[in-house]
Amino acid sequence: MRRLPLFVLLPCLLAAGEHWIKLTSGPFEVFAGAGERGRETMVRFQEFRHALGEVVGETDLQTPQPVRILLFRNAGGWVGNEPIIHGRDCYAIVLEEKAPVSPAVWSELTRLFLAANTAQMPPAFEHGLVEFFSTFDVKGIQIAVGAPPPQPDLDWARIHLLVTTPEYFGRIKVLLYNLRKGVDEDAAYRNAYGKSPAEIEALVRQHFAAGNFKPGTISSLPMAPKDFVERAVSDADARLARADLLAGASSAVEYEALLHAHVKIAEAEEGLGLLALRDYRADDARRHFSAAMDAGSSSARCYIEYAKLEPDNAKAAKALLRAAQINPKLDEPYALLAARDTDPDQRAAHWKAAAERNARNPAYWKALAECYLAVHNYADAAKAWRAGEQAATDSAERERMHRARVAIEQQRGDYEAAGRQRKADEDARALALLKQQALANVHALEAKYSDGTATPGQKPVPWWNGPKPGGKIHGMLKQVECLGSQARVVVEGDDRKTIKLLVADSSKVAILGAGVETLGCGRQTPRAVSIEYFPKPNVRLGTAGEVATIEFR
Repeated sequence: MRRLPLFVLLPCLLAAGEHWIKLTSGPFEVFAGAGERGRETMVRFQEFRHALGEVVGETDLQTPQPVRILLFRNAGGWVGNEPIIHGRDCYAIVLEEKAPVSPAVWSELTRLFLAANTAQMPPAFEHGLVEFFSTFDVKGIQIAVGAPPPQPDLDWARIHLLVTTPEYFGRIKVLLYNLRKGVDEDAAYRNAYGKSPAEIEALVRQHFAAGNFKPGTISSLPMAPKDFVERAVSDADARLARADLLAGASSAVEYEALLHAHVKIAEAEEGLGLLALRDYRADDARRHFSAAMDAGSSSARCYIEYAKLEPDNAKAAKALLRAAQINPKLDEPYALLAARDTDPDQRAAHWKAAAERNARNPAYWKALAECYLAVHNYADAAKAWRAGEQAATDSAERERMHRARVAIEQQRGDYEAAGRQRKADEDARALALLKQQALANVHALEAKYSDGTATPGQKPVPWWNGPKPGGKIHGMLKQVECLGSQARVVVEGDDRKTIKLLVADSSKVAILGAGVETLGCGRQTPRAVSIEYFPKPNVRLGTAGEVATIEFR
């Protein structure tokens, strides 16, 4: 789960009897006093989401948890040092009703949307987008972009040029899409603009040096404040929303009050658990999380934090699976499951699920690649290393990922060569054993027919342990036709019919009979034989089957 810094809020009470409303749209929740400001705030944030989506080419930007905007008539001690808080079960932004949204809020919200919706782009582009959208503004539904930040830099100027210049704006989403898909920069620029990176960078430097940064606009999303439905917020919900900012002792007082009133029990227990966790009171935290779960908590974070503190793997896994069920967007439950699971296939599945939900975490891709390598799945390991290389923002880490990916081919080659050698060794051992068995049986037959104890007409004892030949012919061997590594034997049967049989592999043909018999190429001195064969007609060679045994009579 991605974490944003928390701030410590000063105690502040909602005005007694103040009527609060809630508006919900997309990932946003707006809590505000009655009046148009709540609706106007929702319009402002929805237009921001739309504008950022237009630039990066994602039309429905989402977040893994809701973004709650609390709009106070007098923010007082609620405004802290961090623009976005990671509250109990949501991200939270505290605003004062008549104050503009600060650049820090727009910057942090840009980071949050990029992290939740796009693969990692080159750091220069990520930084440029954050700086560019820090000065976002909207009046009504008219979007204004491009006002320079206090200290514009080359990364900001690059985005400014590509967004505010009409001939470039329509193609920036193509460029950014290619970059986050790992396309080489030269190809990405040419696909988007038909120019090399050097040519575009020269224009960017000229633009930055000129310092003539004209504002631009992005087509707004058609909407009006009246499009959003207001819903009344109960006193308990308003108090919970305030407590969920996790403002230390102030929040603890609110949570205790909710428990005393027997309302919002699961939420209050979870909140107290998070506050205890922050104060390093692990036992108290685990007790509160357990109580929240017993009360039917519907917060994924509650189950995740409980699992981190639970030493019993089975209980922890059950809690993590419940968290994943509650919020399938979160990556953390799967990462924690992977860390605990000992089954190789399950570990790989969990790391894959975590990486798919947070493709920007190179540690996930590294762990997944190592899982694949452990089972010699080199193709998927190479893909994981490639994704990790794309996700890494540190150049040294990216280089390590790259080297690991390049090494895959050598690892694959070594493994396959070792496999071929093992197969060759196994085949050689099997062939040697087969020859030994055949030779032993031949010697046994020789001894049986040469010691004077055999009765006339007694047949040889069968010895073949492999597949049983389906064909047999008695007759005279007439000719052996050599065909490279194979041979074709011509036999005239006792019924005077001639048959041709293929010796596909002479090392696998058992030759039986008293004395040493050899088969040379060409016409043969007629010799009485019994041949067993596998019926496998070969039209090209004109043979009726493949020889298994030849017994000279």
